[in-house]
Amino acid sequence: MTTIMYELLIVDDESFVVENLANTYDWEQLGIETVHTAFSASEALELLEIHNIPIVISDIRMPEMDGLEMIDRIKSISPKTKCVLLSGYSDFKYAQQAITSHAEAYLLKPVKEDELLSTVRSVIAKIELEWNEIVSQQRTLYTLNEHLPLLRGALLNDLLQGKYIPLPTLSKKLDMLNLQIGLDQLFAMMFIRLEQGFDRYDDYSLSLLEYGIVNISEEIFGKQFELWPCKDVNDNLVFVITNKIRAGEMSNDEDKLTIKILEKCSLQLQESVTAYLQGGISVLISEWGKFPEDLYSFYQKSMSVIRNHPDNVQGFFINSIQTGSKEEVQPLRSIHEPPLLWNLLEAGRWEAADRKFDRIVEELRGKKGYLHDYIYEVAMMVSFSVSHTIHKQGGLLQHMTELNLVTGVEHEALRSVTGLEKWGRNTIQVLKNRTINEAKNSQRSIIQKINQYVQMNLEHDVSLQSIAEHVYLHPVYVSKIYKLEAGEGISEYIYRLRMEKAAHLLAETNEKINEISRKSGYQNPSHFSRVFKKYFAMTPDEFREQHID
Repeated sequence: MTTIMYELLIVDDESFVVENLANTYDWEQLGIETVHTAFSASEALELLEIHNIPIVISDIRMPEMDGLEMIDRIKSISPKTKCVLLSGYSDFKYAQQAITSHAEAYLLKPVKEDELLSTVRSVIAKIELEWNEIVSQQRTLYTLNEHLPLLRGALLNDLLQGKYIPLPTLSKKLDMLNLQIGLDQLFAMMFIRLEQGFDRYDDYSLSLLEYGIVNISEEIFGKQFELWPCKDVNDNLVFVITNKIRAGEMSNDEDKLTIKILEKCSLQLQESVTAYLQGGISVLISEWGKFPEDLYSFYQKSMSVIRNHPDNVQGFFINSIQTGSKEEVQPLRSIHEPPLLWNLLEAGRWEAADRKFDRIVEELRGKKGYLHDYIYEVAMMVSFSVSHTIHKQGGLLQHMTELNLVTGVEHEALRSVTGLEKWGRNTIQVLKNRTINEAKNSQRSIIQKINQYVQMNLEHDVSLQSIAEHVYLHPVYVSKIYKLEAGEGISEYIYRLRMEKAAHLLAETNEKINEISRKSGYQNPSHFSRVFKKYFAMTPDEFREQHID
């Protein structure tokens, strides 16, 4: 018995067939937890838009839309859903069409229990095989290798921006991405800025040239050094360089010799890029440091140095960037570590935003000098993040009277770390409360629009897709928020409304059943009678007679 629980949909315009298949077969032994039923193709398609149903058993001949046409529609809604067709017509052409429509099997009525269960069991096995292939280690490794350069670059970018990654996790990622660098290993950083000559290219051409620079670098440095490249958020190329020959501690003589080799390779890189790519580059080489603890500070120092050098036609070369003392003014790492605070606020990730602010305050408490500058930086960052989020939500600051954003140097948040912490927590909480209330009001408004649309179009097309188009939202999202807010699914609401309307017309008018069926949204009177009986446990005629009595 499979450990995965599935949902099944049975479709037939004959109610006794549906009830027999749904209620007399032991579906649980196959791992089928929920059995849905539909009495027409259109009703089945509505269910498939709402529920994740991997298996459909359907009659091939039905009014309005037959099983073959329904399969084609199903493939557009849910491509992975498997369909089994039933028919009382042993016509080879139907079997051919079923195969063309990608049906999993074609069974003749009356179908034997063991034959149907065996077919469904085979379908489930096929579904599980497909998903096993998707998540298999072999396919994962193939996909990983295919995207290896991008994944390596993304990891290096995270570290350069100060993202905290626990050392055990980082070590596993380094191994997974086959990066030839270990924790506490010596590394140097090479920082490349593209200068004049490259500004005439569009983004696509420039990306090819950057790829060319990486290839040239690996060719020049590759004999003695391992390179780990990425393109940073400022469009510079950054390389982490490790020594293939000597990974551990180096003597002074070895250090000087290695630096000279790096310098020679870097100058050769400049010359090669100028000669072959007709553009200048500026190159900075750092001193040796320990990975990963020195990576962030090396990168910040490189950024500081390059900002102090204006654009240069041919580029410049700087060797052995010094990191400076530990007391040197450095930006608060936790502020710039992704995800940024405004990203978390905008996404409504309130717990993560609180943790982010806690880390910032914790780092701030560890600072010994320049404390007022750091407090001011944090206060302005929080004020910006909140203002940005309110504007992204379509709001105005002037309507947020409960906010107390920093606008001057006399603000209470700037007096101490404790005052900043209290103000920051309160400011984030005010934004959270506003966002949650706005979301609730928005969802209530959507529910009202949906109900109005359904009531006005009850006798016409009120499928989930048409409702979603009316409120300009995705069908899956509409289905979820409606169930969350209203306490019942959209299809259940439409069904109930149609039955209530039909009951009213039967009790209060003398209109014919066919007309009541049409006004209730059912073009097929026979189908209407079946669903009415299912709801009220009596036929429309019986309901009318009982009301008259």
